[in-house]
Amino acid sequence: MRHSTDTYFVRLDGGSPPAGQAPPGKESRRSRSRNPRFEPEPTPRRRRRRRQFSGRNVFIALLVVGLATWTFWASQRPGGVSGTVKDWIHHVRGDVAQVSSDPDLTTARNFYNAQYTATHAYPQMSEADLTGAGIGVGVTIDWCSPQAVVIQGAAGGGDVSRLLLAGKDLGEVTGKYGCPGDLADPVPWK
Repeated sequence: MRHSTDTYFVRLDGGSPPAGQAPPGKESRRSRSRNPRFEPEPTPRRRRRRRQFSGRNVFIALLVVGLATWTFWASQRPGGVSGTVKDWIHHVRGDVAQVSSDPDLTTARNFYNAQYTATHAYPQMSEADLTGAGIGVGVTIDWCSPQAVVIQGAAGGGDVSRLLLAGKDLGEVTGKYGCPGDLADPVPWK
């Protein structure tokens, strides 16, 4: 016969187990090995992981926003995006040609522009006069009239010709060109 101190009871209704006990057969091996009394381990509270921004993600986002902004801006310009790109390429080619041009071309242009500003005419000079003015040997001057001069020299790996007409620089054209036949419409200069 059993005494009242040795009594136990079995729950037959299949409800939840008493507090502090896991249902039979539901204990994990891990909890049995760590907790010999078969008490369930408290489940840790799951922390919501904060999303961190990496430098790479920020850089890519800024790059995309910048590209979208530039595309919108370029689409509003004449010629659209392709026209803007072509203008930029043309500008860079001009800068490269200017950097790689013979410095004597710049010296000759500046000298003749200064002469025209002072006297309202381009002077007709000999080779010795040009050398004395600091204009190098690689530059050829074609004096067309007191109102027009063509300066020829090397630039960017090729020859260029520059027309100075009545105090205005009409720019360079690739190749060696002499004085234009008609100063009112100087071909190939614009």
